[in-house]
Amino acid sequence: MDPDKKKVKTGIFYSKNPVGVVVMFRGKEVFRYKSVDEFIEVHIKAVQALEEKQEEELASHYKDNIQ
Repeated sequence: MDPDKKKVKTGIFYSKNPVGVVVMFRGKEVFRYKSVDEFIEVHIKAVQALEEKQEEELASHYKDNIQ
């Protein structure tokens, strides 16, 4: 068998049956969304949460140096 065909999938894939978006990591399905819109909505919320957490961490780290 061709070694390239044995590669483990990691990425975001469109599924036709059932219709949706599948997130794969090292060959395992980690998330499945009913639509691209649902995937985008969840992704945006996750990025916003990470940004808020990062801002809190930075503020906490530098709070003694803020005048």
